[in-house]
Amino acid sequence: MKLVLPFTLFICANAVAAEPFSSELTFSHFNNNYESYGFSSNNLGYRYYLGENSTEYNLPFAALQQFGRRSSVAINYLSSDLDRTFWYEPQSLNAWNIGGIYQSTEHDWHFSLEHLRLSKFSSHKTSLGAGYYIQPGWLVKLHLQNEEVEGRGSYQHYGISSEKIWAFDSGSFLNFSASYFNNDEPRSDSLALALDYYFNSALSVGVFINDNTSEDYLVSSDRAGIRSSWFVTPHLQLQAGIGLEDVSDSEYAWDLGVSWRF
Repeated sequence: MKLVLPFTLFICANAVAAEPFSSELTFSHFNNNYESYGFSSNNLGYRYYLGENSTEYNLPFAALQQFGRRSSVAINYLSSDLDRTFWYEPQSLNAWNIGGIYQSTEHDWHFSLEHLRLSKFSSHKTSLGAGYYIQPGWLVKLHLQNEEVEGRGSYQHYGISSEKIWAFDSGSFLNFSASYFNNDEPRSDSLALALDYYFNSALSVGVFINDNTSEDYLVSSDRAGIRSSWFVTPHLQLQAGIGLEDVSDSEYAWDLGVSWRF
């Protein structure tokens, strides 16, 4: 496991009341200068939420998608530049991702479906998820992924994940998530752990460990570090992080994100 020494922006924020929304527009950028390859990506996404905004549970803004019990449909466009890999020369790659989540406050089941297709190669991945809310703030899911890789065949990946959030009387929250995937070739098994502390509904700082976890589908990496999220308003979210991939040679990765709910 390589160690990441991240830098994140801390901003003092006061808790503000949640406001209704039906759409979410997101943009994120990832970049690195790893010795074995250079990789950068831009991801533009749109999600439409079905039904009314749930007010049944006390949740931070960032957790509304997962625990707000609203069904949604989404589409994402990914543009990536890859310097080199073991199989391909430097090139630019694009991908489309469409999917949806079905859940409701009327029952405790959670279902998801997602399909990703690379535009330059005949490679794609379909992901299915089925979960159950053990408690209002505790979701456990089983995952099945079918991946078609050009020139290398079809592969199936199986996984399990869990996420739980605790609300405190002080108005703060603690969120823990974990996932493990038993991946078929050409991918190795992956593990992801994260713990986020919310000072209030708007501002959070967390730590994470990723072992062989995919970065925008194309690149898998081992990273450990810190992340932060801040809702400037109930509609506008900012995210930032930067970290060393390997302390000995100063390889680093950083990412930025912004989302707007309306």
